[in-house]
Amino acid sequence: MAFDKLLGQETAIRLLKDDLDSGRIHHAYLFTGKKGVGKRTLALEFARALFCHGQEGEACGNCLACRKIDHSNHPDLSIVRISEGDSIKIEQIRELQRELAFRPYEGQWKVFIIEDADKMTPEAANSLLKTLEEPPAYGLIILLARETESLLPTIISRCHLIQLNPLSAENIEQLLLEAGYGDKEKVRLIAGLAAGSPGEAIKLMEDEDFFQQREKLYDFLARLPELTELDVFQYVDELHGFINNKEDFPTFNLILNWYRDIILYRMACPEQVVTSDYLDYYSRLCEYYSLEELLSVMDLVNTIKRYIDSNVKVDLALQVMFLKIRTKRVN
Repeated sequence: MAFDKLLGQETAIRLLKDDLDSGRIHHAYLFTGKKGVGKRTLALEFARALFCHGQEGEACGNCLACRKIDHSNHPDLSIVRISEGDSIKIEQIRELQRELAFRPYEGQWKVFIIEDADKMTPEAANSLLKTLEEPPAYGLIILLARETESLLPTIISRCHLIQLNPLSAENIEQLLLEAGYGDKEKVRLIAGLAAGSPGEAIKLMEDEDFFQQREKLYDFLARLPELTELDVFQYVDELHGFINNKEDFPTFNLILNWYRDIILYRMACPEQVVTSDYLDYYSRLCEYYSLEELLSVMDLVNTIKRYIDSNVKVDLALQVMFLKIRTKRVN
């Protein structure tokens, strides 16, 4: 893969290519952006360009160094990732430091990519900071993180920050079609639901349960104004059970898209609607919810999501949310 295959990241690519072309390579980089947006792909492409024997400024993809990276066996490239639990431990950083003490085997650089760097333990972060303060001339560390808030400010200050942006739905749709996903209607739906993340889009395309559960959720939302409290409780029990088994199911993104699309339909913008297979329901729901109520519903959904992220009981929070939406008591 070459840099030009990474759609939607032109600014990040330009910054890295400027460093490659000038030869002024920083000893530490911090790539930030939401999950699935391409941080790891860009880091590997940057490493490939540094190691490449075939050309300068961008990887040729054909030389021995490029092929070794493709097969994950280049001796001067190491990837640090969460191996147990939910964090990167100090032992992993110490192993990085031991490896960094030896000069490169084949080239000018030893490159370390640290995935989920924002999930390092405090001990691991402080240990890494010492290495970032005095890196060897041949050492290059690339940290990947969704956000910077969980990182030590002193670590951030010693890294060259590269921000990766969410992709447009059009770019994600193009990527999915180029990857061989042939159902254009499903591709269009997924591209709109992926919230700018091609990784999320591919995961959803390959999830056999996704479209079935999406249909159940949207059928429920379409009938919600007419349902009884018992109906709501029964559906929440089913949804909660499914979420427990598949924690990455994008429940709240789907709900937000549903009400966003009703607003777009109400504003006479049907061409921007993502859930276009439910257009027949929107005229009826527009009569039930005012624009102000729809905006309040979206605020409520975001609030409930924050509560759940803060460890509020999922089933209780969902019950409250759906009952408020059903009776339009969303404040």
